Amino acid sequence: MDVLDHLIGEHRKAEQLVARLETTKTRAERQPVVAELGHALATHMEVEERRVYPMIEEHLGEDKATGAEAEHDKARDGLAKLTEVIDQPAFGAALGEFKGDLAHHVIEEETNLFPALRTRASSEIAALGDAEEVEEEVQEEVDEAE
Repeated sequence: MDVLDHLIGEHRKAEQLVARLETTKTRAERQPVVAELGHALATHMEVEERRVYPMIEEHLGEDKATGAEAEHDKARDGLAKLTEVIDQPAFGAALGEFKGDLAHHVIEEETNLFPALRTRASSEIAALGDAEEVEEEVQEEVDEAE
């Protein structure tokens, strides 16, 4: 499986976790799901930012890469907000905003960025290799930087 297909699968996982959060009512129910979502998205975003977005910048333009990174910043802020209000009535509103931002990001990547990247950089995508190996490499880079 190539990196883009793997990232699309990760989008489905994030959507499923958000759907699970929509059914929760207490901190005890929400906390493990928010933690899982945060971990999954952290790895996902690092792979995109370190491997995919440089290709987007090169082949599709700096504005496309900058926009995608801004959406990641928004997702990080949204996750922080979910954690902050995890046991408050504002959780539902924060989750709704996060869900909307996630949907926008997923649609942009899956309908515009990734297809265009496949057209213009297919050999570079293939050269990245197996998606799980890419994740491991990126995680090692993150660990070394910390």
